[in-house]
Amino acid sequence: MTLERLEIQSLRNLSNVSISLCAGINIFHGANGSGKTSLLEAVHVLGLGRSFRTLRHKRLVMEGLDACTVFGVTDSNHQIGIQKRASGESMVRINGATAPGLSQLAHHLPIQLFDPTSLDVLSGPSQPRRQLLDWGVFHVEPDFFSFWTRSQRALQQRNSQLKAAKISPMELQVWEQELVEAALPLHASRLNFFRLWQPYLSRVMSELLPGIVLSVDYSPGWDVDASLAELLRESRGRDMERGFTQLGPHRADIRIKANGVSADDWLSRGQMKLAVCALKLSLAEMLLSYGVKPVLLMDDLPSELDSGARHSVCVYIARLGVQALMTCIDADQLSLGWGEMSVKVFHVEQGIISPIAD
Repeated sequence: MTLERLEIQSLRNLSNVSISLCAGINIFHGANGSGKTSLLEAVHVLGLGRSFRTLRHKRLVMEGLDACTVFGVTDSNHQIGIQKRASGESMVRINGATAPGLSQLAHHLPIQLFDPTSLDVLSGPSQPRRQLLDWGVFHVEPDFFSFWTRSQRALQQRNSQLKAAKISPMELQVWEQELVEAALPLHASRLNFFRLWQPYLSRVMSELLPGIVLSVDYSPGWDVDASLAELLRESRGRDMERGFTQLGPHRADIRIKANGVSADDWLSRGQMKLAVCALKLSLAEMLLSYGVKPVLLMDDLPSELDSGARHSVCVYIARLGVQALMTCIDADQLSLGWGEMSVKVFHVEQGIISPIAD
């Protein structure tokens, strides 16, 4: 999947953007605050229905206006669009028809983001790591999203019961059973995908960080050798004290080590950046083997990477042959390693995005 045309209206400082993208590497350069990251944010909204910078719609919309809109045309001639209103509503349209949910966007425009906060995959809480794994599973397991949605609903209902002034044991049991029935296939999908992902990760790591052994272990969120239904019953008292469910698929994690030590303790900042690139590029490569061609969004890749490291990442992206939208301050920082890939360069200044002639 590639994005051929992109239109943005009233998103942050991007008032009226209409650009054609190439199927290869699209480089956006300009000073800090010019709108480069906002452009990637717009594509992220188009592909996932949400920003990677804020949860508040109002911050997305240009000051003084009611809504922002992002519209795109893919290489398969699908037209996708989303409107975000400052008041909080979203409307998605695909090929002229209103879509039932945001998940439809991801099917038409699979994207993988790398930005400065991506280092949280190594050093932060479990959520970004779980989201990284689930992003891959979502695109290769057709039933994954339905089980994930089902488990989330059951989890929310159980948590509500745990916080209630008067708990209904019968209702609690109903939602526990619902959580169990969704958790087991959810775990099976994650585990199967995780095992298939390992050789791809090893291959990318050996190229980007030779000499460092990056190991990744999957933790399902509960002892799968025991009955989850029984574990939930046994943990009711503790869960009521805390007000939330402590065991289940929502606690799944992937634990990442470098040379046998926690990755964020062993690696330098530059090496951490390369390790996260390896995680995300290996997922993209695996999806390609399933016929899913993701779009890479890479914000400020040159930061904290020397020229050799940048070149290695660019060479690997070129080998994948996927579309990438990349930002930097100086376009020369991303001028090498693209081989036969098509490259298009844009200058960004005060929200104005201008293609640079070859």
